[in-house]
Amino acid sequence: MRQCCLAIGPAMPSDFPSPFPSQPDPASAPALPAGPQALVRLATPADAGPLCAWLQSRQALPVAAARARDALVENLLARPERGTCVLAVAGGAAAPRLVGCLPVALVPHLQLSGLAALAVEWWVGAEAAQEDPAVLLACCDLLADWCRAHGVRHMLLAPALLAGSQADSAGFVAHAGGLWHRNLTPAPKTLG
Repeated sequence: MRQCCLAIGPAMPSDFPSPFPSQPDPASAPALPAGPQALVRLATPADAGPLCAWLQSRQALPVAAARARDALVENLLARPERGTCVLAVAGGAAAPRLVGCLPVALVPHLQLSGLAALAVEWWVGAEAAQEDPAVLLACCDLLADWCRAHGVRHMLLAPALLAGSQADSAGFVAHAGGLWHRNLTPAPKTLG
């Protein structure tokens, strides 16, 4: 699993055990080819506050709607069996900045005979807008690794997130339901 541990905010202890290693190898995180030099990683419950503030700075909502969105983010990050958020972070360990967020829900899909990771939103900051497809594809690659490790065999993306040529090069094909579909082979299990 490719993951980089750049905290967006102060690290906080969590009541929810994480299924991910606490000290992943930063060298194994996918770096983007140009631009903001962001690294992608999975969000943790400690990221909820900074992520909610970043989302509010991108799309300001009235107080009640903002609280509802914040509760959704906190719930998603606290319950990895429901999904995850893949974050793109730039700026290094000294001053990390969130530049992209791919929220993903795990949904049952009867036609695919199992769970599918469904992404219908892509949030990107102004500094990564030019590299938007590269940032999104790096997030999709990390998500694919996470899915394989957790037995999720399918990724579905909203068609507006990727152009046809970008989707083809990333291994997505058009699904009968109108979404981009990427079939994933589960990761081999190792004991010990």
